[in-house]
Amino acid sequence: MLPAVLLAVDFDNFTYRVHPCMGNVPVPAVMRKGSFSYEDKNMGAGFDLRVRSVQRGSLRAGTRQAVVVIVCDLPLGGGAEAYAFDERPSGAVLLGTIGSTGWGGDWGQGPASMRFRFANHRLTAEQCADNDCVRRKTTTYALRGTKLVTLSVAMRANLSR
Repeated sequence: MLPAVLLAVDFDNFTYRVHPCMGNVPVPAVMRKGSFSYEDKNMGAGFDLRVRSVQRGSLRAGTRQAVVVIVCDLPLGGGAEAYAFDERPSGAVLLGTIGSTGWGGDWGQGPASMRFRFANHRLTAEQCADNDCVRRKTTTYALRGTKLVTLSVAMRANLSR
């Protein structure tokens, strides 16, 4: 049997069919060494995507999942989305988008405003619920069969401000 480390998907060298720049980058992002660039000749603008983080855990015994945060740097500001993947011996299967944030020159929060934690076969996603991060949204997920399901959603005042 191969060690688990050898079965891990290399998300820094992976093709993302969905990503946070879909409106401006209408092609899959083929990441190499964690980055991908796209030049929109009609707009005369370039878009840079990068893998910001990969966090692994397990939502059921014998399985492994990962949360991948991808950042899209726009000419002014950017956006980030977090995707949950099910890692399998044949590759990774997208379970869903579990977080997103956007920012501009004077508004919004960066990707550090999203946090994820695997514990007790649950995935908790915490992120700002508004541009000023006055409120935080916490969503708890579980794996049911091959589907990611939402167990709970809670909104709270951001006491760390």
